[in-house]
Amino acid sequence: MKSIFSKLSVITTLFIPAIANAHSGHDSTAFTNGLTHPFTGLDHLIMLFAFGLLVGCLSTSQSRKLGLIALSLLTLVGGLVAGQWFGVMNGVEEAIVASLFVVSIAISLAFSQSQNVLKLAVASCVAMMFFHGYAHGVEARGNTSLFAAGMAVGAVILMFAGKKLGFVIASRWLSVGVAAASSLLLMTA
Repeated sequence: MKSIFSKLSVITTLFIPAIANAHSGHDSTAFTNGLTHPFTGLDHLIMLFAFGLLVGCLSTSQSRKLGLIALSLLTLVGGLVAGQWFGVMNGVEEAIVASLFVVSIAISLAFSQSQNVLKLAVASCVAMMFFHGYAHGVEARGNTSLFAAGMAVGAVILMFAGKKLGFVIASRWLSVGVAAASSLLLMTA
């Protein structure tokens, strides 16, 4: 029990907010700003890393795990493009917050016997990546291709780091860590 608590404490500490505002101002045309944003936008940090944890905990082939990461990345970038085209939409920030708890529930479901519910939860997580991209598409000005490329690279790094840790730890308790980190983010925002 002490070992699980120690691991969970380390994971939770990774998510303690250093900055109270998850969406600080950023230049939407620079590759480096896109690259660093998933690490400094705490809502993205939690979602992308937690999605990687989820993928790492799944009992499926590596090719399917890579497919899930690729699909979530396409959904994220698609959301960025849609946000730039369509502009402000009600409920985006609420969907981003909800996504943090949906991925937490999905991690817990990765250890259940109900594969249909798990598939629905994973599909919901992938779909909710859209809103993380959409918020930036709305904020973006000018040519966002370099920012999007940087954000995609940063997102992949976080998802693969989470995937590796999720595979190594593979515990339902990871969902508690994600929910706790999400709650901390909400309390500091």
